Amino acid sequence: MKRKITLALLVFVFLSLSTISFGANVVSPKVGLSQDLIYFVMPDRYKDGDKKNNDNGGFNTSLTAFYHGGDLKGLTGTCEAGDDGLARIKSLGFTAVWLTPVVTQQEAIGAGSGYHGYWGVDFLNVDPHLGTNADMLEFSKCAKKLGLKIILDVVTNHTGDVIKYRGNEAYIPAESKKLKNPAWLNDINNYHNVGDMGSCWGVGNCTKLGDFYGLDDLATEKPVVYKGWADVYGKWISNYGISAFRVDTARHVDDKFFKNWSPLIQAKAKSSNIKDFTIFGEVFDYSVFNLMTYVRQNKIQTVLDFPFQAKATEYASGYSNAPTLTALFENDDYYTSAQSSASNLVTFLGNHDVGRVGFIIASKRLQPANQLVPRTNLANALMYFSRGIPTVYYGDEVGMTGTNSGKDQFARQDMFPTEVEIWKTETRIGGSPIGNGDAFTATKQNPIAKYLVELAEIRKNNPALANGPMLERYSKYALYVISKKDVVENREYLVAFNNSDTDEVVEVTTATATGGWTQILGKTEVTTNQNKVSFTVPALSTIVLKANSPIDQFATKVTKLSTSFDDLTGFYKVKAGLTSKDFLSVEFFARNIGSSKWISQGVDTGSPYSIYLDPLDFPKKKIELRAVARNSKGESFVLPITRLTISAP
Repeated sequence: MKRKITLALLVFVFLSLSTISFGANVVSPKVGLSQDLIYFVMPDRYKDGDKKNNDNGGFNTSLTAFYHGGDLKGLTGTCEAGDDGLARIKSLGFTAVWLTPVVTQQEAIGAGSGYHGYWGVDFLNVDPHLGTNADMLEFSKCAKKLGLKIILDVVTNHTGDVIKYRGNEAYIPAESKKLKNPAWLNDINNYHNVGDMGSCWGVGNCTKLGDFYGLDDLATEKPVVYKGWADVYGKWISNYGISAFRVDTARHVDDKFFKNWSPLIQAKAKSSNIKDFTIFGEVFDYSVFNLMTYVRQNKIQTVLDFPFQAKATEYASGYSNAPTLTALFENDDYYTSAQSSASNLVTFLGNHDVGRVGFIIASKRLQPANQLVPRTNLANALMYFSRGIPTVYYGDEVGMTGTNSGKDQFARQDMFPTEVEIWKTETRIGGSPIGNGDAFTATKQNPIAKYLVELAEIRKNNPALANGPMLERYSKYALYVISKKDVVENREYLVAFNNSDTDEVVEVTTATATGGWTQILGKTEVTTNQNKVSFTVPALSTIVLKANSPIDQFATKVTKLSTSFDDLTGFYKVKAGLTSKDFLSVEFFARNIGSSKWISQGVDTGSPYSIYLDPLDFPKKKIELRAVARNSKGESFVLPITRLTISAP
């Protein structure tokens, strides 16, 4: 009888797996920017290449809230080696350039001007302060020549502040009735018109309906709006060869906006021969549990990783220790689905809103001034070598910091000689206050810029370090150690970070037992005993080691799938019972009970291996789950089927 039961079970497993595809190399979905290094720049503050466009109003070089004269010609430069424009950015190791919006802005008001690009009124043309459409075309040609992708910052939630209110009645002043371009933006019915988001009188969520700090809030749920934006920004793709959009204020648009707009943009990119166009949104939120809903439910392709920004700078400053990073990366599973992965998150340490990395690290914790360079370098190494798409904010490479709060206007310094007095005397990490000098000259001497070049070169020569599969090996006190895998060479790397001001010794267990290790970054002494590796991580530094031989430790213990309800999100956690020192690739499947078709729910390449299921994806409620794991040897391990009944959300 026992033999018959066993045979029946084997037949059941075989039939259950017959509809699952066992691909040789199952990988997580990757966006087009997944291997890139991004340089984020505000054109008005980079370099003044054309003095003639400095006479367009709103220009005041001594105040932080007005145009200063930087433009597209200055950012483009000569396109030759040694120049300060795009060629300089390329020489620092970057592969993509992200521009703040370059569309025509509304006229300046008493408090400031639209130098930053987020007060658009003419969305079809370059702002005259920055140049012309012809200048944008030359910028595009230079970027293409240098092999740099262009990322354009776009605004879909709002326009400049043109609509006014009499009480609760919205109107467009007579002189502004045809101000915006294209014409559909001049129709007041395409806006919500319910006042500011902090005190709106609309029916619904004021974050979605209200004006963002007084800027005219568009009704992004309307087809005329999302189709209109697709037409507008589709022209920028086709005219200038844009590779990606960063979407401003993405948490303020309608929840269905990206489902409606993104396919239209992707179609336009495809017709313009732009492969793997990437859309990432600015969802200004430090909660993983909130961010994941924008990716998983609202269908933004990916987002800026604010949680990484917070935890990476905390760790680098010494304010927190390694377990903080463990908690950060364990939450990556919330992003895992058949269409999304945490490896697609756009990581950063500082930006034009939150402030510069040097200022942030210095403000987290009191520390000696001579530690700011190594701590900033530590943060950059963590960003370059962990997971995600690294972004460096212009000026951070030369140690710019900030004044007062260090945020917003106070984090938007000039790269060229500045006339803002407070910026002349600000602390520069790794250098002296700039005075009457410029950041381009300072680049050659700054230790941060030199370190970024070194990190970029290492990433280029070792693809595993550029967003490859990652496993945590050690996390205690000041030390955080990860392994990265080169999937082509089947080779392991060790990357160790130390945020302590003393040297630390660590021993880790790896998936490689023979051949020894080569030092890629940093200097240390390495001792091996089978697959145990011991070495010293110097104070405030990063060590990178590469295995000399392929991965050879494949042992994997398999138990079962377990499920549980996640109170934080309302999703269901599915965890695979797998234990191994090897890098596993675990694909999860689900099907409705009674169906023979298994549907992939995503791939997890980092232990612990789990995913989170959205109950809205399973209207029939009763489902079966299956997981298939693959190791570095190419062996597959099948976890038994488990059943799950999903409660109504």
